Amino acid sequence: MGAKKKLVVASPGPVYFEDRGAVYDAPLDVVWDFWQKDETYHSRAHTSKVRNFRDKKLSELTTLVRYEALEAGRWRKKACRMTVIRPAVRVQEDLDGPDAGSIKVYVYSPRGSRTAVDVLCWMRSTKLTPRQVEVQTRRVFARAFREDLPWFRRYVRSRKGKG
Repeated sequence: MGAKKKLVVASPGPVYFEDRGAVYDAPLDVVWDFWQKDETYHSRAHTSKVRNFRDKKLSELTTLVRYEALEAGRWRKKACRMTVIRPAVRVQEDLDGPDAGSIKVYVYSPRGSRTAVDVLCWMRSTKLTPRQVEVQTRRVFARAFREDLPWFRRYVRSRKGKG
């Protein structure tokens, strides 16, 4: 008799969890400028895992973002709706693929001369168990933070040179 296959029960509904504790060593306005306005540093932070960004403004606050992400060794087309209420919140809703319907709410909080970023997640998946969804999402957040950090520091240094 052959080996038994492990049955993976996909997440039936949204899996809620929080990812808290990311802190950037700069004031809130500098962090937002890095993500929204910088075209030199931030765009270089994630080039190994995402490419071909295209966006379309849907309203004053909301943008449709299309891009390709490297997943399991293959480039996959993705789309999300991004709603930004500066300086407090960024909401990302995944629109297609196995994570369609997932929502991530990024909350930005000033901490003196630093900025904390906490993420509230309502994640869906047609391919992963609830535990796998949480573990994978946390890995993605940790990698993104690690990739952002050196470019963010360069960005902050470049701003200091202008003032």
